[in-house]
Amino acid sequence: MALIRPSQLPELLELLGPPAHLEVLAERHELLRFGASRVTYQHSEERLLVRARIIRNGRTAWATTSSLHRRSLRALRARLEGMLSALPAGSGAALAERDGAGGARAQTYFESSAQARATDRTALLRQALAACPAGATLGGSIAHTLLEHAVANTRGLVRHEQRTRVAAQFIGAMDGRSSFARALHRDAAALPIDAALQSMRDGLRPLPFRNLDPGPYRAVLGPQATVSLLAIYGQIALGGRQFLDGASTASGRMGERIASLELTLFDDGGDADGLPTGYDSEGIQKRRVALLDHGVLAGVVHDADTARRAATWIKPTGHSAPPGWRFGADPIPSHLLLAPGMASDDDLLVGCDTGLSIQRVDYVRVLNPKQTLVTGTTRDATLWLERGRIVARVPQFRFTLRLADLLNSVETVGANRERGDTVFMESVVAPAICVAALPVHAVIAPATP
Repeated sequence: MALIRPSQLPELLELLGPPAHLEVLAERHELLRFGASRVTYQHSEERLLVRARIIRNGRTAWATTSSLHRRSLRALRARLEGMLSALPAGSGAALAERDGAGGARAQTYFESSAQARATDRTALLRQALAACPAGATLGGSIAHTLLEHAVANTRGLVRHEQRTRVAAQFIGAMDGRSSFARALHRDAAALPIDAALQSMRDGLRPLPFRNLDPGPYRAVLGPQATVSLLAIYGQIALGGRQFLDGASTASGRMGERIASLELTLFDDGGDADGLPTGYDSEGIQKRRVALLDHGVLAGVVHDADTARRAATWIKPTGHSAPPGWRFGADPIPSHLLLAPGMASDDDLLVGCDTGLSIQRVDYVRVLNPKQTLVTGTTRDATLWLERGRIVARVPQFRFTLRLADLLNSVETVGANRERGDTVFMESVVAPAICVAALPVHAVIAPATP
């Protein structure tokens, strides 16, 4: 795509006038949707987002546009300078300093994804349809994305990176039951499609139905369920601003055990097991951050402001939020990786003995961030275990719980990890986990044969 060359960035900054910061995101997104085993929607879109920030006399103003034309940037500068007089003194934000070459330690761009065409997406769909059990129907989506990300400022910082991404999700349905699977990678040639389709088939196995009463149950949370809950925990508990302001469940507890001894958690934008990314919206290189070390709080993520507040020796970790981001201005984790354990999938079931096996969760909402109190529902293959074996299907249910309590109750961590993502987090890599107590608050619909 190569919409912008790094050599162009200083020229564009001159149009804004120093001190100034510029971020450019150019994206090509191509999508195939399907339902009832038929293609329902095909879409291709190219988007350009330009974020510009200027600082004058200790005041900062920012704006967005969808053009890199010189006339557009001059007009943008004029509007920003007109806004500055209405701002209080001392409201400026410092520009990031150049700190080396930057960039991810793992590859972010793959030709297999960048050059993918509609025929590649339909080929994946045909493969998925062939893998479905007889009588099942398939819904979901397959998408290829190419993103070009450039960041520069008048202090000499220049970053430029291309990132590719392929994501496929499948929902199989058969005789009133459903099963979900997701495959995600930067390299289309390495997409773990076979493993995803096997997971989808396993969730459709015919089983008797069993009703479920409210109450606490032992449970095995599948990788995609773990991904969703871990992402929300990271968002509300492991950001630098919440931690420093006393708004996090982890505030004031650095070096203390706040989760199960079985849990070791990192944030690392350079790890190829996730979706590698080199730097944040400020152009600050992403650093590996130890968050939990066998349940002990080892760190939180920072942007430039919270790093300065925390201590003179702490550096920004590459987690600044872009201006106007709909998920807030706080730095939050972006590339979570939960260390794998030693348990096989069968070991997790045996360890749970009697209880629930949950494929994924959905509609999870935060009720109280400091208490990590959330509510949500299970979805798709929600199964019943007896003596370490899956023996029945149970209805979907609503749960309300404190994520901190759930993570403290983790008994076993699986060896097999899956990638996932959320709308506010680039990637999360997690295995299945066995927890001692998952509360069933209310059954959504009674199970029927």
